[in-house]
Amino acid sequence: MKTSDGMLDQLVSNISWSQRGNFLSIPTDTPARDERLGWTGDISLFAPTANYLVDTRAFLSHWMADVRNSQHADGDLPAVVPTPQGQFADSGVGWSDVMITVPYHVWRSYGDTRILRDNYSAMRKFFHFVRESAGADLLEPGRTTFFTNDWLHLDDPTEQGILGTAYYAENARMMAEVADALGDEPSASDYRKLSADIRHAFTEAYVSADGTVKGNSQTGYAMALGMDLVADPALVGKVGEKFVAKLALTDYHLRTGFIGTPLLLPALSRIGRDDLAYKMLLHKDYPSWGYEIEKGGTTMWERWNSIMPDGEFGPVDMNSFNHYAYGAVGDWMFQNIGGLSAIEPGYKRSRIAPVPGGNLTRGSGSLHTVHGPLSSRWTSRDGVFTLKVTVPVNTVAEVHVPADTRRAVTEGGRPADRAKGVRFLRMEDGAAVFQVGSGTYDFAAGSESH
Repeated sequence: MKTSDGMLDQLVSNISWSQRGNFLSIPTDTPARDERLGWTGDISLFAPTANYLVDTRAFLSHWMADVRNSQHADGDLPAVVPTPQGQFADSGVGWSDVMITVPYHVWRSYGDTRILRDNYSAMRKFFHFVRESAGADLLEPGRTTFFTNDWLHLDDPTEQGILGTAYYAENARMMAEVADALGDEPSASDYRKLSADIRHAFTEAYVSADGTVKGNSQTGYAMALGMDLVADPALVGKVGEKFVAKLALTDYHLRTGFIGTPLLLPALSRIGRDDLAYKMLLHKDYPSWGYEIEKGGTTMWERWNSIMPDGEFGPVDMNSFNHYAYGAVGDWMFQNIGGLSAIEPGYKRSRIAPVPGGNLTRGSGSLHTVHGPLSSRWTSRDGVFTLKVTVPVNTVAEVHVPADTRRAVTEGGRPADRAKGVRFLRMEDGAAVFQVGSGTYDFAAGSESH
């Protein structure tokens, strides 16, 4: 991915180098100290980003065999896999969920159900453990053994029940999709209903009538919106307003930890505030991704406060300068700056939808899918938006071109809805949406074409 902003390009480089340094024979969190272990939480959060950067199928499929072999009798998992001499045998929300998240995201990225078939029994066993932990009220305040709260947040704690219940709902959603993919329709139906029921329970327990999420933490709002946990559509706008108000208290600087950070910018996009997502992404002062770069970072840090503004170092007993967890923001960057995401597993049907913002004048993204190269390159200058896309063979893509009307969009110099291989679908969120098949297309939008 490339942009017109050098800091963002450096951030992508930092994310990539962190992954290269930490993906050895196991997905370690750091090669720099005595934690050269396969921490489950880091890769659970980072897997969607990792799948943009390299083909993870062989690596993560092999590691998931170790995960299955490390699973406890009750279905739970240790915090690290493999587990050295029984250490870190306990885990917690966001960590043990790797049993579901990694197979799910590998399948979504590559469309290969083998990793689902290999792990389905263990995934079901883990989900049963979570279901038993939650109880009849569908709220899940437990699973607090090793990791509690939003790990390494900055003085902005989150209600434990929010974390557990949010993951419970998402686990059920992912399991429904997995069961569908494997032809297990009875289980898929059960998981779908359960996921919807958990979301209603979450809303009733943790979301007030004025939109306040219990505890008023950045992570609480990010999870509620980013995971689509607000069951009442009338409440979503109110929750969004409270989220923005919470961020304003820190001048739109983050306070989230490992669990909340991946959802922070997606939650803002969900409520139509990409402007604030870019604002948070592009900060260069403490605490932010840009702050690490300003301090000379060439890989991701373990902590936002690994180096303080006065030059003092964070806690020396746990302060790595080569972690990848906070690099999970790369998923949002690839989907919104690069504009690339999968509608169907394996990019059989893809979405190409760049979102200009943050004073960016150009951006691009490329991805080697299992079908071939998928790419976008866009510019935005003087009121004219251009977008060149390449779509792999035997696939289709929905291309979103920012425009007021369909007539304002051309492809190859002719009205887009009359161009060969291009079909207008709809107007959506300030963009004209077209379906295209394999090939290369040149879109432009400005004044209306007749």
